[in-house]
Amino acid sequence: MPNFAVISLHSSPLEQPGVGDGGGMNVYVRQLSSAIARLGSHVSVYTRAVSPHQPASQQVEPGLVVHNVPAGDLGPLPKEALSDLVDEFTDNVIQRISLNSAEMPDVVHGNYWLSGIAAHKLKHHYGIPMLTTFHTLERVKAESRLRPDDRVAEKFRIETEDQVAACSDVVLASCEHEAHDFERHLNVSPERLRVVGLGVEHALFAPGDKAMARRAVELPKDGKIVLYVGRIQPLKGLLLAMQAFEALLWDHPDAYFVIVGGPSGHLGEVELAKCLALASENGFAERVILRDPEPHLRLASYYRGADVAVVPSRSESFGLVALEAMACGTAVVASKVGGLNSLVIPGVTGHLVDERSPWAFAEAIGMVFDGKPTPRKLSGAAVDFARGYSWRKAGVEVLDIVEALASRELTECI
Repeated sequence: MPNFAVISLHSSPLEQPGVGDGGGMNVYVRQLSSAIARLGSHVSVYTRAVSPHQPASQQVEPGLVVHNVPAGDLGPLPKEALSDLVDEFTDNVIQRISLNSAEMPDVVHGNYWLSGIAAHKLKHHYGIPMLTTFHTLERVKAESRLRPDDRVAEKFRIETEDQVAACSDVVLASCEHEAHDFERHLNVSPERLRVVGLGVEHALFAPGDKAMARRAVELPKDGKIVLYVGRIQPLKGLLLAMQAFEALLWDHPDAYFVIVGGPSGHLGEVELAKCLALASENGFAERVILRDPEPHLRLASYYRGADVAVVPSRSESFGLVALEAMACGTAVVASKVGGLNSLVIPGVTGHLVDERSPWAFAEAIGMVFDGKPTPRKLSGAAVDFARGYSWRKAGVEVLDIVEALASRELTECI
């Protein structure tokens, strides 16, 4: 079985999702790496060390090790500062690998454009194939935003993503919609493009008793609950969801809006302040419950306790929150963008909203509250749909891709 070097430079898979820059990518790297390790491969994840107190390496489970690799100051840094540290990080990864020949990689998998730079260098250093998962694409984000949500130069990131894609032996897309984006924006040929869906840990994210779930995470026992889970930044659309909730209160005055997540990026605190000010100034602050990011294990109780999960992102390559909510039997109201088009079946597992207005989202959420279709039908359909996704299935598909690469010549840089 092949040895994997997985690069997750800017965010460790062991970090709490929803904190800082940690989000769905953390879950993806942790769960996919775990699935591949359980199938018999050795997986080494390399991430940037953010504290002098971190161990150099952490054995997560048999076959899966996370390496904390120094680069720059040993402390948290904004993503825009990390591009200058990629070379140092990559050199230190090579040095770390040289200390243990058992971890010599047969394939490198870069996650996000920053990790793609490092993975590209490792590909040529070791002469091994490179897989790339972009998670987000700058051109796609630029199409849907009013202003940049980070301080990275748009032109630089676009050029870097082009270079990484051009030398990737396989670019992994999470759904057909994302694959289309890669063909359109990155000119990735079909033979170098594979769709591997994300997964759900079904032993954890599964239907359960709503009242018990609410008690477990100390949510109100009465009243409808709208749930938002994720990082707080303009791209994720929390302010739009808050405005929609205010409109919803006219018909559902007993409803609550539960937010589980924390500010992310340089505009995150500003976005949260806007949301809290809106609730305070318009007199519905007591209907809003704000929780810090929760361990992944506890999110299942929030999903089970909610009546609807809202995903109002301006762009979304996949939409892991939507899938996990559906696995728990909770209907989803989401923006009609990106991978959410592949997950939410309108009128079956929830509703898609193609208009970025509070009233459109409020109407869609209200349909769920009013039983259109019935809660039992929505819940059952959501669970049935989510069962088609698992991390083991994703791991098997990735291993099949790597096996096929053994008979191909490596892609050369253009």
